[in-house]
Amino acid sequence: MTDTLQPGVASVPTRSSIPDHLRAQVLTLRRTQSAKAVSQTLGIPLGTVKAISSRSGITRDNANLREFFKLPDPVASRCTDLQPPVAPPQPVAVTGDKDLDAVLWLRQVVQTGDAGLIAKAMQAAERIQTPEKELENRYGNYLMRVSGGNTMKAVFGSIGFANIKGLADRTLDEQARRREALSRFGSQDAVFATLPQEQFCLDALALVPKQEGIWSFDKAQAAAAFATQTDLAPHTLADCLHELGFWNQLYRLRDGWGTGCGDGPAEVNVREGYLFHCMGQIRPKSREEAKSVLRYLADHERMDREGIDAILNNLIG
Repeated sequence: MTDTLQPGVASVPTRSSIPDHLRAQVLTLRRTQSAKAVSQTLGIPLGTVKAISSRSGITRDNANLREFFKLPDPVASRCTDLQPPVAPPQPVAVTGDKDLDAVLWLRQVVQTGDAGLIAKAMQAAERIQTPEKELENRYGNYLMRVSGGNTMKAVFGSIGFANIKGLADRTLDEQARRREALSRFGSQDAVFATLPQEQFCLDALALVPKQEGIWSFDKAQAAAAFATQTDLAPHTLADCLHELGFWNQLYRLRDGWGTGCGDGPAEVNVREGYLFHCMGQIRPKSREEAKSVLRYLADHERMDREGIDAILNNLIG
């Protein structure tokens, strides 16, 4: 049965009238090219390209990806793993220098993570009249003596020693991240367990051989492996930013337990590399979407990342 056409009106092909191989070609090209360019490349009507794209959802945000790559919703009652703060004992003579001993004690108070104790420590720190730089020099000299002349220990151990405010800010930030992580995952063990999203990366790259070093995979093979996972492939630049945001959030929460705690398996880094690869190919849907990618690159200091030229060319091309 043929479609009845009105004079001068192009027909929109039905799904059954489009060969599978043509549909696959259109979808492959449409990820990186405009509908008009695909039409010209394949020599088929523009309406056919648009119909195939629309029916596949390839130009719309991937709802499956958005649902999968998200953190659990916070539940306040879950935040039970943080131990109640215990105030350190009153300051005792450690260094033989009254000011240094006071700073050492204040640092212990701040590291309890208790907001009330930290506030009191900040008030007490204001009463120390000796400049921070002098305190650091004196503490460095103390470390030099007790370490038997270990210059490295003295230098690095004294950096920021008297900066109680900086220590307080970092401690409160870490505590806030821990509380949020526990409210989302329920326990510290759950925070650091292999998550379904991480397992997805591990499974997707299971057959991709590692190169030299534990963090290295063949980029082309890794990209091809992730591309076969079509249910969780990004359709839009916004999808890429959404997933990158998920990994950033996860790292931030885990890092509340200390520097380096946020790192996941190497396969997650490879997935992030794949997302950057996609941002160099998936055409922006609008100027606003293109600007959001630029803002992300600037805000997260990614402008020197490998593949950035391809992303910039894609955004302005």
